Amino acid sequence: MKENRELSKPAFVQKADMALADIIAGGKLVADQRKKFILVNIKGQVMMSRIRVTTMKRETEEIPKMTTFGTQVWYPGTESQALTLAQRSKPGFDKVTLTSKEVVCQVDYPRYVLQDQIEGPQFHSTMIGYLGLHTKRDFENLICNGDTGSANTLLAMFDGLITDAASNTYAAGGIALSSTVLGLTKKTMPSEYRVQPGLKYFTGEVAYDAYWAEWEARIGSLGDNALVNATGLKFRGVEVLEVPLFPSTLGAGGNQTVVMYMDPKQFIFAFHEDVELQSEYNIRERVWTVVVTARVAQGYEHEPAVVKTTGVLGA
Repeated sequence: MKENRELSKPAFVQKADMALADIIAGGKLVADQRKKFILVNIKGQVMMSRIRVTTMKRETEEIPKMTTFGTQVWYPGTESQALTLAQRSKPGFDKVTLTSKEVVCQVDYPRYVLQDQIEGPQFHSTMIGYLGLHTKRDFENLICNGDTGSANTLLAMFDGLITDAASNTYAAGGIALSSTVLGLTKKTMPSEYRVQPGLKYFTGEVAYDAYWAEWEARIGSLGDNALVNATGLKFRGVEVLEVPLFPSTLGAGGNQTVVMYMDPKQFIFAFHEDVELQSEYNIRERVWTVVVTARVAQGYEHEPAVVKTTGVLGA
């Protein structure tokens, strides 16, 4: 019976199955194709393209981190005299434990997609690209809005970078994003973490537009440049970025968002090295279905180096 079902498949479906077999080993993506799959998921996403994306060999992995920053280590030297105990520095080390969880998705390739693409020389890349287009938004959403208390089963798998940031918070009080809010957000960052080289501000669309309007309203060259060049916003040299998937319904009025002030590399998103692909052809619906099974994990490397500002108008 199985042989008969195989023979009943259209020729282009049989070719697609063979193409899929070329990029998997034991049902799992080979290393090069796994790398392409990850890159497709990263490309074009505001947060995922900036955070630390890595792979895991085991279901649970521990990542070492240094926890001492901004402490003085150099002192004047005195001949034949050692540093005092108080002057001797000892680096602090800790570790981040990432525990991966399984995610599954089904991606249907319409008949016309296979017919148009299967004969092309880049079908392998097309297949991976098509998978990535369907999965990348969900991963970005999980990174931004993950919350173990969420009614959404995907978002409930992990806390995301907004929910998990709790050490340093500033309450703006339900006002529009402005230079004042950004300045107070910056002051909330502990002094030992203010020199992180990759610091950026991230916020929602409406809040970003409000800050943009402040720049446009300025008199002189600053306002003119904002209108003419439209090259992006900064606050005292630090980039301010718009994140489409940041929430806009927070707060008592359901109209607020947040501002995250952080080096995005402080947040880690990990793919387990085993990404499984299985396919079948549905004759009635005339679609070629690929089921992807992966394991992912996420979390902060050092959450105390992050600031979250709440109560910013987001709708």
